[in-house]
Amino acid sequence: MATKILLTIDHTDDRSWKKALPLALEQARFYGAELHAVEVIPEIIQLPNLPANYGSGAQDFVRGKVQAILEAGNAADVPVHIEQGSVYREVLKLAHKDGFDMIVMASAKGDFPNYEIGPNLARVVRNAHCTVMVVRD
Repeated sequence: MATKILLTIDHTDDRSWKKALPLALEQARFYGAELHAVEVIPEIIQLPNLPANYGSGAQDFVRGKVQAILEAGNAADVPVHIEQGSVYREVLKLAHKDGFDMIVMASAKGDFPNYEIGPNLARVVRNAHCTVMVVRD
């Protein structure tokens, strides 16, 4: 049984959410669970020759894109987490820290028998403390 579900989204790739979002919503309704969404963006490193606020709009921009995806999928009330760093590390840290019971992630495109499981998905599946639901394209 799941009480908190974490859906990973990449706003630049609709395969990451087209099938996964409806499935995550269905699982949340079935279990009566909270659904949250997360997108991980590359870490913005502050170099000495860059202004102090360099990259400050990146998180807001991505949050707006993810919220637009959720609104279009009838999930406007889903909380959004924007993390910076390595995708699999940040997903695993957030899931563990906030006590998620299930992670929903889409697999890369591929046909039987060669479904593609990218490195981030493979690492999340191998190292997650909770159930990981892989949504095939």
